[in-house]
Amino acid sequence: MIGELNAGRFTVLGPPGLDCGNTRLDLGAPQQQAVLMVLLAHSGSFVRTGELVDGLWGEQAPATGGAVVRTYISRIRRLLSEHGLGSAISSQSGGYMLDPSLFALDATEFAKMVETARKERASGYIAAAAKRLEQALDLWTGTALAGVPGEAAERERFRLERLKLIATQELLQLRLELGKHAEVAAEVPLLIEQNRLDEPLYEIYLLGLYRSGRRAEALEVYRMVYDLLGKELGVSPGPRLREIHNKILRADADHDDGFARAPWAEPPAVHLPEEPAGTKPERLPDRQFVGRGAERAAFQDLLTKSPGLLFVCGPAGIGKSTLLRKFAEDAAAAGRRVWHLHGSATARAREHLERFAEELSGVPGAVLLIDSFEEMADVEPWLRERLPSDVVIVVAGRTGPSAAWLTDPAWAGKIVIRHLEALTATESAALVAARGVDPGLRRSIVDFAAGNPFALSLAAEVGRSMAATSRRDAVRYVVDNVLALLAGSAPTEVHRSALYVCAHARHTTEDLLRAVVPDGQAAELFDWLRAQPYVEAAAHGLEINGVLREALEYDLRWRDPVGYERMHRRIRHYVMGRLLRDARDPHACVAVMRTIRHLRRRGQILSRMGEEDMRSSAATPADHDELVTMARQTHGEATAASVQFWLDRQPEAFSLLRSRKTNRLLAFMSWLTLRTPEPEDPVVGEIWHDVPPGAHIAIARHLICPASEATPSPITDVFQARMMRGWLHEPGLAASYLVVANGQSWRPLMEDLSQYEVADQPYTIFGHDWLADPPAQWRDRHLDEELWAERDPNLFLHQDD
Repeated sequence: MIGELNAGRFTVLGPPGLDCGNTRLDLGAPQQQAVLMVLLAHSGSFVRTGELVDGLWGEQAPATGGAVVRTYISRIRRLLSEHGLGSAISSQSGGYMLDPSLFALDATEFAKMVETARKERASGYIAAAAKRLEQALDLWTGTALAGVPGEAAERERFRLERLKLIATQELLQLRLELGKHAEVAAEVPLLIEQNRLDEPLYEIYLLGLYRSGRRAEALEVYRMVYDLLGKELGVSPGPRLREIHNKILRADADHDDGFARAPWAEPPAVHLPEEPAGTKPERLPDRQFVGRGAERAAFQDLLTKSPGLLFVCGPAGIGKSTLLRKFAEDAAAAGRRVWHLHGSATARAREHLERFAEELSGVPGAVLLIDSFEEMADVEPWLRERLPSDVVIVVAGRTGPSAAWLTDPAWAGKIVIRHLEALTATESAALVAARGVDPGLRRSIVDFAAGNPFALSLAAEVGRSMAATSRRDAVRYVVDNVLALLAGSAPTEVHRSALYVCAHARHTTEDLLRAVVPDGQAAELFDWLRAQPYVEAAAHGLEINGVLREALEYDLRWRDPVGYERMHRRIRHYVMGRLLRDARDPHACVAVMRTIRHLRRRGQILSRMGEEDMRSSAATPADHDELVTMARQTHGEATAASVQFWLDRQPEAFSLLRSRKTNRLLAFMSWLTLRTPEPEDPVVGEIWHDVPPGAHIAIARHLICPASEATPSPITDVFQARMMRGWLHEPGLAASYLVVANGQSWRPLMEDLSQYEVADQPYTIFGHDWLADPPAQWRDRHLDEELWAERDPNLFLHQDD
């Protein structure tokens, strides 16, 4: 590295030169300059002749390289001696050293000035720091070491040019802090032409454009950067650039983005004259803000009734920051003074809050809005203890208040908690329409975003400029940004795998994680997932829903199709194996059937809706008359006689479903096990066939459900779970049959389940030969369809209204 020198002055920030007094010396041929630059870069240390040869020629060094270097050293010494610097180069054991005490160096002056500017900036002297960096950059007269050949010179040239670029970026950042946004936006494009893959330049450019009122251009630049990095490097923009882009999408006017104007650089506040009594400024309606009526009503209650604390909770992208800005507008319209603190200012949060508390004191009806509170958890005790009680406070974060805050007597009765839900379909459509999206694309955007305001806004903005890129690139861009904001990064690859599992499975439990992510600690992974604000804790495990689930699914199928298939197979094996085999409680049966259908969703098997609080039990003698009566009332005397016949012979085959609350009989079924024919039952006689020794036939002989025997319901889910458990896990099962009265309703499902129709009068009978089509083969019959049907979201598919 080029070091500090003190007498003559070397210049390397441009064409190399040496100034002695008022004389600029001729340093000789380019290769001689290269030798001198290597000595200068290592001044104060001996450089062996071989290193000089390598630095000049690399692997192409001639056999006479050492002799040529010695000749150049001799010429340099003669030149320096003519100006009183004969002792500048000393030799020892086949090496040479340049004395650093005899020379000054422009690169050292540059480095010192840059360091001074950084200290000035840290002390709050923004304008002085900018001036210092301008002076430092004025030292440059061209490309570093211009015209000097050799690998060593190239390495040093790259290092110096990189330092110059970093200093230039810091100067542009300072100018942003000083409010020179348009000037910065005009300067950056030339630098980008010279450094096309340098992300910090794009960060600065986006901010300059956005703060100059050129939001649309800023978004278009980001699109260009996204495509460029993907094509050139195969990567997405980094988190810093994505964060700035997200703020621009949200139209975040706080400028709280890491380059925000420091307090000492802010212009004096402008005090507007008060409005005459009884008048209010006219406010234009914000068509891009929709919904949140309940939350705004809760805020109005705080403004008009008694001050208190409103906690607005929800995952990333749900619209917390946008809602807080709307609160600020509502408060200003009511004549209130508003203070706004963002969690990204965490390092100085206590300082801001101390100042706010002082300013809030004595201000009637003051309003304090705190955003991204999850980043400020360490100051929560201060907030509870120090905030004035007569201030309206709104805190927005991914999680709600702590238990300590909820149980603090000082805040009893003053805390209101609102969990932001996804926007409705109507609200989503209104938001997309307000952004001027082609009507033919609106439905696909609304369906994809599932009510998430960030996803809606992002897809809408991308959809408006679809002509500039392919649909696939547009979808990839939206998915990447949804994942970046809503999910963020995972601590390890194992945690990322657990996240994909949670998105793919209907319910995620520790047992499932243990089976599907064998490299992880199931309990730790489950706890980590549960702590994520976008993961919901449901009755049967953890869930990821909405746009994030679809984004994670799409991402893994695209990124790692082999890994996606492996994960799907493991989840499927667990669900149709252990989970189905052990399901006995009706709620567990319903859950497992919905999980199976969930895995089939790529193949367009619809989920069944509805819940019912029921319990299952075996048939006892006291139940027999009730079962026969229900069979008679539902299907007539013949069915009632059949139920009585089999209750007398296989009462253990009957399963009952009763209401937990009233104990009312809701439904029942029978699963008969037959090893010999039974001629007294004509249905059994019709389907009976010989089976191998030790094998048997199973018949779902009675499915009695007055309310919904053949329509999707929790009861039919329980029936199906019982049959499927027998199909896959009953030892010695040679064939199975299902007898139903309404064959037309059951036919589509039975066809999908590969159950062939045996008879249609007077009952419809469906069956399956498990010897010819074994359970393991049957279980995988739809695997390809499950994995790869409709691989892409419908996002940006044009649809007619």
